[in-house]
Order: sequence, then C-alpha cells, then structure tokens
Amino acid sequence: MTSHHSAADLLLRCLYDSRGPAIDTRELTADWNEVARVAAGYDLAPLLYTRLKRSGAAARVPADLWEQLRLAYFSSANRNIRLYRELHVVLAGQHGAGIPVIVLKGAYLAEAVYGDVAVRPMCDVDLMVRRADLPGAQETLLGLGGASEHASDIEWCCRTSAHLPAVVISGLVIEIHWTIVAPIGPVSVDVAGLWDRARPASIAGVDVLALSPEDLLLHLCLSASCRNGLTGGLRPFSDIVEAVARYRGEMDWVQVAVRAHEWGGARYVGLTLQLARNMFGAEVPNDVLERLVPGGPDQRVIEAAQDSVLTQTGYDRMIPHSYDHLGAESVGDKARLVGRRVFLSREDMAAKYPASRNAKHFWFYYVLRFRDVIRTYWSHVLARARLMTRNLGNSRQVSLANWLRSGKP
Repeated sequence: MTSHHSAADLLLRCLYDSRGPAIDTRELTADWNEVARVAAGYDLAPLLYTRLKRSGAAARVPADLWEQLRLAYFSSANRNIRLYRELHVVLAGQHGAGIPVIVLKGAYLAEAVYGDVAVRPMCDVDLMVRRADLPGAQETLLGLGGASEHASDIEWCCRTSAHLPAVVISGLVIEIHWTIVAPIGPVSVDVAGLWDRARPASIAGVDVLALSPEDLLLHLCLSASCRNGLTGGLRPFSDIVEAVARYRGEMDWVQVAVRAHEWGGARYVGLTLQLARNMFGAEVPNDVLERLVPGGPDQRVIEAAQDSVLTQTGYDRMIPHSYDHLGAESVGDKARLVGRRVFLSREDMAAKYPASRNAKHFWFYYVLRFRDVIRTYWSHVLARARLMTRNLGNSRQVSLANWLRSGKP
C-alpha cells in the first residue's frame, strides 16, 4: 500500500508536471486508490481529473477511479455554477447599493485564475468592503433574504476578526471582510493600500474589484501559513502556484517582498513561497526568497513545514487562552464576550432554541444558552490542550513555531 506522502508526491506530479511534456505514466506505479483518496481529502480531485485528461494519463487510471474523478469534477461544476448564480445576485445587490466590493480567494480564483469554476471547490465566498461600508453591506445581504447565526456587533467584530459572522443566502455562505488578516496577531496589513491598488474585474457577471497580483499572492500566503497555520493541506498551495503562473508576466516581486516586510509577515510569506517552489515547482525567483528570509529557513524548519502541510496537523502556535485570539484581554473584555454570546436577541434565541419562541419562562433558555457556551468553551480548551501536548512531543514542529515567532533565519 502506498504511503500518504508517496501518494501526495505522485498527486503533485500529476497536477504540475503536466504543465510541461505529458506525464510518463509508465513510471506511475503507486496505488491509484490512495492517490484518489488523497486528492479527495485535499479537495483536488476535480483538478486532478482535468490534468490527467489533458496529459493523456487517464488511460492508466483504473476505470472505477477515473469515474470517481469524473463525478467529482462534474459535482463540483454543478455546485459552483449554483453558487455563482447566487453570487451574481449578491454582487448585483451590493453594486446597486453603491458599495464597492473586492472578491477574495476562491470565488475570484476559480473564475479569474484557474479559468474553470469546476476545478476550485468552494465552501463559502469571501467578499471585502471598506470598514465604513460594513453596516450597509450586511444590511444589503439581510435584505436579499440572508440569515446569520449570530447577531453582529460590528465594532466588536472589527476589533477581533477580519470579517463579520457568516450570512447564508439560498445555501451560499458569505463572509464580509474588512481586511485580509485578523487585526490581532503578528501581521498588520495596510488596508487602505489594498484598495488603492485594487483593479477592476468581472465575477459572476458583475463588475467588481480584485486585489492586485502582489496583494493576492500575499493574501494567499498569509492565509496558508499565518491564519491557518499550515493546516489547509495542499489546496492553498495549489492556489498559490496557479496565481504565480497566471500573473507571471506582471508580478512585481520586489513589491511582494517589500510589503511582506512592511506588514510584519516576511517569515510567513517566505516560508510559504519556499514550500510552493519545493513541493509544487512554483516559479519563485531566488532573490525574492532571499529578500524575504535572508539565508533562508533552516532545513529542519522546511521539513517540519512540509510535514505540517502533508499531514494537515499544522504547527503549534500555543495561544495561551481561548479568549485571547478574540481580543479579550482584560477580565472586563472576557465578561463582555461571554455576555454577548449568552444574551442573544429573542430572534436569535428562537433560531437556536425554537421552543423558546412562545415560552412562558423565556429566561430559562438563557440558562441553557449559558450552559452551551461553557460547554463549547471547555471543548475548545481541551482540544487545544491535546494539540499542545501532541506538538510538544514533536521537536521539529516546535522548532518551526519558534522560528516563525522569533524571526531568525
């Protein structure tokens, strides 16, 4: 049986060796069942289908597995076509309200970078508006029939998160962002600069804006390594490789390095681009990697990072308290956070606890809500404790986390 790493290596060859001459499929002797399973686990099955079909390697794939890949491709196509249909309504609504929108990540990448909406599966849609437009953007979504699980305190959200709580419209999950990374943490993005450099684009048949190629690449790198801690698997790196290839002739690599340093994210961006080049063959210039991380990361750090990507375990950032990442630093902040989570509006309570809608003793459901919040909190604490315990036993992961924190090459 092929190991997970070996299957992942073959998957990468199938996806990116096919950019040049056709794959020599006579050399591909790995267990195709494992390769297909790994591709599905990384959300890369639709892309694998198109690359194998283009390379002529499909004939060497067992018929039943080829049918699985074909179905994965068309299932993704059908889902994304429906999502883009709903996205058209959302973007047209924001346009009609006079709210400029930058379409982020998946919804932009699938159409404008990959050029085939089927090969880039999406769980949700990320849109960015100016901070001053957040109330209007949210009101527009709700006016289109959107529903949100949580009531939004916009000022609180801006203090603790990069986006408002998700809104669902006809199965389309939408997150309205005001920046591309959380406002707390090691990276501080120049949001005004993002807007100044944004360029016109057409997504879902609506005129919108998109990040400049350099800002797009920085966003993808920071999402992969800083925001998600290398837990996203191969999918984020596929996005990076495709973006580098798509904007090969216009990418200002000097500005990529300059902005990464200005934002305090040079280590994260440098390591991510190093992995994208090592594992995927991304065409990242040597001098750019040197500008980002002089001397380059230690080989031990690179190996730990590659293992984190392939296993989707990430590295240990050891956030000491589950409230800290929400911006709750003082006792008062923590108390207010608990209060907001417990004392929801009657409408939100009715959505979570339908029996409360006509209950005589409505206050009783706030007791239940308090219980559920505490259970969620302790579940989070225990999960983080298990992660910390596991990672403490892995010296390579600890070295990776320390290197990212220290800034030393």
